[in-house]
Amino acid sequence: MTILNNDLPIPNIGLGTYPMFGDILTEAVNNAYEIGYRLIDTADNYYNEEDLGKSLQILYNKCGAIRKDLFLVSKVSDELYHPNEIGGGANKGIYFWKSSKVMQSPNAVRNVLNEKINKTLKFLKTDYLDLYLVHWPYPDFFIEIWHEMERLYKDGKVRAIGVCNCRERHFEKLKKHCEIFPMVNQFETSPLNTKTNLVEYCHQHDIKIMVYSPLMSLRYPGFESYNQYLTDLAEKYKKDKSQIVLRFDIQRGLIPIPKSANVGRLNSNFSIFDFSLETKEMDSLMSFNVNKAYLPESKSCPGL
Repeated sequence: MTILNNDLPIPNIGLGTYPMFGDILTEAVNNAYEIGYRLIDTADNYYNEEDLGKSLQILYNKCGAIRKDLFLVSKVSDELYHPNEIGGGANKGIYFWKSSKVMQSPNAVRNVLNEKINKTLKFLKTDYLDLYLVHWPYPDFFIEIWHEMERLYKDGKVRAIGVCNCRERHFEKLKKHCEIFPMVNQFETSPLNTKTNLVEYCHQHDIKIMVYSPLMSLRYPGFESYNQYLTDLAEKYKKDKSQIVLRFDIQRGLIPIPKSANVGRLNSNFSIFDFSLETKEMDSLMSFNVNKAYLPESKSCPGL
């Protein structure tokens, strides 16, 4: 377990659920629980919260799990306009933009956050979340959204609050306006995209880091020397390349949330706590950084 800055324990690895639905999601959740996973990550705009809630009910009934055994994470997100509707542009959604008709009332942000958290809790069939995250630093309402996150935390609907995809400048802006500093920042990082400065900033400010898509660096074409080095380490430790990358995250003090519906892969991803990479091996993996991002930061990434 890792301890958040409000003394809440959080598991050191979790299960990502996008894009899983229905029976596939149910099987993945049940298998993951049996293996030892306790953190499950979703988001309102993954549109699988209702299916996840049904999967959790099956887990409680068939596997003897209870709610307090789990660490449930979701996110508040914007939602894109339907392609045939008039919106604010390809990167602008229904909410969180000053041009949105929905956001014109004085209490618009509060109303949206209330609606979204209540729907998430209903779908997940629980009366609280362990961690609630702001999915992107939506520039027009970033501070207002965070104030509502603080309110939800004080009201007890969520046990911890944080952000996703935020950089140092976003935190520096929050510092000037917030009462409660984010406890978590979820973003993509890997040996090919180490984001060293951001990781160090989060460590210095006691912001825990969750890593989404932690194994995407294995899918990029090219990078022969990187893949060969992972192969060499995998042979040395009698592990696979995915386990080497996840262990790399763990030793950086990060919380990876790999997604898989395959029971063998779920087992493999979880079996990373029985070995350690040497310091020189960690340094060598860091040296492969080329700032290769899975999600290119562009106009489609709000606030970046």
